[in-house]
Amino acid sequence: MSQAPELYLPAPLPAAYTDEETLTASLSRKGTPEPGPGLYSRDGTVEVTDIEAAISELTIPSQRLNVVVSSGMAAVSGATEFALSCQGESKRDPRPALAYAMELYSQTPKSIKHLTNMGVRTKRFYVSDGEYVENLFEKDTPDVIFAETVANAASMPVLNMYGLLEKTRAAGEDGPIMVLDNTLPLSTGLDFKDILRPNDRVLVVESVTKSGMHNSGHLGVVYSRNTELMDAFRRYKATKGLVTSTYADAAILTTLEVTTPGFHERNQALSESTGKVASALARAEVELGVDSDFTVSFPGLPEHPNNAYVEEFLPDGVSPVVFMGCRIFKPEAARTLFKRIVEHPRVREQIQEGQVFLGQSFGFKEARVLYDTDTCQMRVSGGYDIDADALAGALFEAAVET
Repeated sequence: MSQAPELYLPAPLPAAYTDEETLTASLSRKGTPEPGPGLYSRDGTVEVTDIEAAISELTIPSQRLNVVVSSGMAAVSGATEFALSCQGESKRDPRPALAYAMELYSQTPKSIKHLTNMGVRTKRFYVSDGEYVENLFEKDTPDVIFAETVANAASMPVLNMYGLLEKTRAAGEDGPIMVLDNTLPLSTGLDFKDILRPNDRVLVVESVTKSGMHNSGHLGVVYSRNTELMDAFRRYKATKGLVTSTYADAAILTTLEVTTPGFHERNQALSESTGKVASALARAEVELGVDSDFTVSFPGLPEHPNNAYVEEFLPDGVSPVVFMGCRIFKPEAARTLFKRIVEHPRVREQIQEGQVFLGQSFGFKEARVLYDTDTCQMRVSGGYDIDADALAGALFEAAVET
């Protein structure tokens, strides 16, 4: 029987071991934060260690306090499920309880629904309702609380993260684990290395896909100052397949080498240019009055209910996106609004000049405009190297000319 030639087959990674000592060293790294290759890539590689070290320059210093996973949603679902598993082991009720914010990125509730189907007890809360947040700790305290620090949703409520953190600290080991999605402000807006303490039972997740990878590839990160949680999550990650691709790791490292310098400066510029766009769109809504077919909500605007909190706690950046929510939720409403805006001559000029492009959910060097049929809204993202005043003026004119 003839055998298929091996010429075209990729070599297995890591390389084959030739002695007991190196194999044992590889096995000893299983489920640990130690650098070096494991028997399988899920147990660690030198490249993954280097990726975590690079990301630690953007989040919390120390490779050990940052665990990379395959994507932003893998970070959200992985950290939440891990936190529930930690709490479930120490409770009489085998069904852990999850409290999650009412307004979230559209993919996250779908992930939470799977947890509900698996028997997790869930309840929702409004992050802007201080009394509701207080009540989370009064009766049937949840095992895990999940929220976005700035919601990736049309009204963009901002979590009173400091108040919630004070409550969880008071509850101690019997209190909930907090999982905070910080993808909109990123560590540029909320510096968790200064906010958190080593014993805080808090996991922060971010989609590194956006500003970290410049949307060139998927990557997520879970980080905390709590080494016990991080070491346990690293072991959990290996069992759940939340790992990056071995062949992608080199490309990820190359990208991070380019994007890490100037990371926070670019994010601040993105938030600043988006703020100008948000102000222009808000003025357009006011000018149109009852005839407006959209509404704008942005935490950086004085009229936003959480603006005072933002001014105090997020002075270096709130969000790189602003939403134009359709006043009437109906099929084609978002697409109709989108066409009306992007086909306006002033906006077409901005497109032709390379100031703004259509598609993608975050801006980068250029601004982006995208519509979402599921949530019936448009999202506009600023760019870090554009004439933000010119773009804001064009969008204003397009918005008011119905």
